[in-house]
Amino acid sequence: MTVSNIVRSWLLQGFQIPSILVGVFILYYLLMDRALRNALNNHVIIVMVFVGLILQCIDVTALTYYDRTATVLVSTRAFCFTWAIIHDIGVVGTINLVAWASIERHILIFHANLVRTKTKRFFLHYLPLVICMMFPGVFYITMLFIVPCSVTMDNTKIHCGYFACIYVNPSVVLYNTIVNYLIAPFIIVIFSVALIIRVLVSKCRARQRIEWRNYRKMAIQLLSISFLYMFVYCPPIFLYTAYLAGLPQNIATDYNSDSNYFAYCAITFTPLVCALSLPELRTKLKICFPCCRRCRAAVGPQSLMMTRTKAGLIASPTASPAAGPTAAIATIAQ
Repeated sequence: MTVSNIVRSWLLQGFQIPSILVGVFILYYLLMDRALRNALNNHVIIVMVFVGLILQCIDVTALTYYDRTATVLVSTRAFCFTWAIIHDIGVVGTINLVAWASIERHILIFHANLVRTKTKRFFLHYLPLVICMMFPGVFYITMLFIVPCSVTMDNTKIHCGYFACIYVNPSVVLYNTIVNYLIAPFIIVIFSVALIIRVLVSKCRARQRIEWRNYRKMAIQLLSISFLYMFVYCPPIFLYTAYLAGLPQNIATDYNSDSNYFAYCAITFTPLVCALSLPELRTKLKICFPCCRRCRAAVGPQSLMMTRTKAGLIASPTASPAAGPTAAIATIAQ
């Protein structure tokens, strides 16, 4: 059973405003704080959230209007081209950024020496971010603006039907399918699973939990976003690949018809997942709401008292009451 256009419209619009607010919130704190702004692991998140805000304000707004009225928001050639370009570059560029982040986390966690100099950071960090957005940008601008296309404007179709220009040439269709839609999802799955395996193997070999804490944040950032795309965006792509490989198209037809809707869901939920995976934002919230800190401080003395009663020892004065049970146990162990 497929989801109706009206239901899609209200679901997307219901999450659109919270997604935009959270996206602006993330950009503000990541860009205003110098330490967070200079952290290499945050750059791909900044670009993803920025591109997502553009998609939310233009692409999702135009789509929700189309789902409710079955007509284009603004019936002009300029708007239709702008809508098509923003959607194509934004969606493909975002999935490329997630794929690159899946690769880059291996570099930042296990091979940090590869990005220590400015030259290495340019080629292994900044340039890939530009390429992730530049490749789909050059391709879709060329196909929609430069290459002649006989498709006429139709106000009753998504993007006014201009996306059909890409399906005129079979070679272009093959390139668009493989490069823009198939490679990135497979990279996300392979390198995300590989990161989990490498982290577990490294922890077992090193036996140093403190060293893992230095990189846990970067791994959580990637895996949170990767799992979103693996469960929402990747299955329709893999189903499409199965169709190309010979799977009968009467299998999972309803799911396939809703696949474009799932891509929008991934874009909408990206800022929300990013916010949950950034511990800096939780720190900012604790500063904004001091009651959280008072509650945490109130737990400290209680933990010290429980440790003293159980062990029968007097806690050292060097253990701060607000440090909690971890500091008390460490002081007693000394």
